Amino acid sequence: MRIRVFSSNVSLKRRVCIAIALVSILPVIVLFYHFSGYYVSFWTTAILSIVVFLGWWVVFEVFASIIKVYIRSRKALKDIGENIPVIPDEVQSLENMIGILSDKVKKGFEQLRDFTQMTEDLNKEVSRTVLILSTILQANDLFSKDAPAESVVKLIVNHLKHLIRVEVCFCVLEDRAKGKLDIVALVGGDSSKLDSFFKKRKKEASRFKDIIVVDEGNKPKNSFSWSQELGVKNIAFASINNKGRVIGMIGVGNNEDGFSFSKDDLEILGLFAQNVALIWQHERLSEKIEKLEIVDYLTGLYNEKLIKTRLDEEIKRSTIYQRPCGFIELEIVNYDDFREEHGMIEAEKVLKKIAKVFKSVLRPVDIAGRTGPNKLGAILIESNRRQSQEIGESIKNNLSEVCGPEIKLRFSVAESPIHGITAQELMTFVQKSNNI
Repeated sequence: MRIRVFSSNVSLKRRVCIAIALVSILPVIVLFYHFSGYYVSFWTTAILSIVVFLGWWVVFEVFASIIKVYIRSRKALKDIGENIPVIPDEVQSLENMIGILSDKVKKGFEQLRDFTQMTEDLNKEVSRTVLILSTILQANDLFSKDAPAESVVKLIVNHLKHLIRVEVCFCVLEDRAKGKLDIVALVGGDSSKLDSFFKKRKKEASRFKDIIVVDEGNKPKNSFSWSQELGVKNIAFASINNKGRVIGMIGVGNNEDGFSFSKDDLEILGLFAQNVALIWQHERLSEKIEKLEIVDYLTGLYNEKLIKTRLDEEIKRSTIYQRPCGFIELEIVNYDDFREEHGMIEAEKVLKKIAKVFKSVLRPVDIAGRTGPNKLGAILIESNRRQSQEIGESIKNNLSEVCGPEIKLRFSVAESPIHGITAQELMTFVQKSNNI
């Protein structure tokens, strides 16, 4: 057992040296002593025979190990589908097979390294794509929840800075009232420089229909002056278009030497420019719809804008024909407290119920509407203050049965021209008084 352990832990070179020593050197020494006239005993001969046997046993072990490696190498080549070299000399054949296996292992490691690099690049690309989609979805979700367009654009600009390796990121949009491109969002730059840059190039910016790039690989005209004015060496602009007209610009920039924007960077910039254009169009459309709307979505009554317009018209008409015009307002005093205690849904149910009773008591010619978050108002055609108060009392009595003690109501009436000669004056009067 000790010999086996010893032989398994000793290197092949040392094994061969030990075998040579046991088989040749020791016997030669003994024979030298014998022929020199020295007496060699029986036990010496026996021990020498054992030593020679051990030497040959070590030689056998060495060659057995080589044969095992040879067989395993042939099997490995066969398993991977490689041709086994036909060479009579087993040692040379083993050397060739080991060389083939080494080449295969080396190629395998190189392929594994390449695959690992491809996987890393793919993971980066997937992460980038996910971040792009996440940004767009988050922006659209915010906008669908009536978040201001400016806040949504700022979110897009902040995410764009992380997606593209830049120091400055900005978005400018058309301001029709000011007649210029106004800064909506800016990260990492100087607002005065950016504002001055687009003020000088108002007409020029309106002709940008594509992506403009200034970097190591792109040097358009005036690029040096652009870099100086904006304080960055590398810039990329993408126009924000609406029906073929430029309504803004979104851009990025940095101060890295030898930097060039990649194709993916420019595609992301263009994609975000399109997203901002959609948000801008949606906001303008919402503004137009809001101007056209005359009915409050919750109560079904007219909205405050229409009530003010119609009240002004009725006041003018009553002034011409020397007839009275009344206005009544109902306010739910503890509406906010009720909403906090019972929730938004219950509060809206109560408001709708009150609006229904409020309108049912009015005459067909009267005009009812929602004049605030917790207020209802009605234009009482050709009604003086006394008649308006009678209508208010009737509404109050009907609502006391519906609302109960939990809801606190306040009623006020006004008459034109006694309390005002405009809609705003009448509305201001009823807000300050409680005369029912």
